[in-house]
Amino acid sequence: MIGQNATHANFSVNDMAVAKSFYVDKLGFTIKQETPGGVLFESGAGTRVNIYAKEDHQAWDSTVFGIEVSSVKDAVGELSSVGVNVEKIDGSDENGIISIPEMGDAAWFRDPAGNWICISSSI
Repeated sequence: MIGQNATHANFSVNDMAVAKSFYVDKLGFTIKQETPGGVLFESGAGTRVNIYAKEDHQAWDSTVFGIEVSSVKDAVGELSSVGVNVEKIDGSDENGIISIPEMGDAAWFRDPAGNWICISSSI
C-alpha cells in the first residue's frame, strides 16, 4: 500500500536564502540536495522537507508539517534560545504549549515565510 512508503513535506517560501538559513541554522536540518529552484532538507530521523521559491508565495493558514519531539517543553526552550518565537494560540499556556490528553503536547511556530510548523510529543 502507498502508505507504507517514506513521506515528505513540500511547500513554498518567498526568500530562499532566508529560509535555507532558518532550516539549517535554527532548526538543525541538513541539506540533502540543492537546485536552482529549491532545497531538499533531511532531519536526523530521515524525514525530508522540500522548499521551493515562489514569487507570489502565500503562507498556508494551517500546519504545513510537524516535527515529533520527546519533550515539547524542551523543544520550545531550544527554539527560544535560537530566536524562534512559539505562537501563543487559544488554549496554550504561557509557553505556547497546548496539552491534549488524547494526543499529547503541541506547540506551533512560523518559518520566515509565515508557514506554520508544529512540534508535538509522540502519541
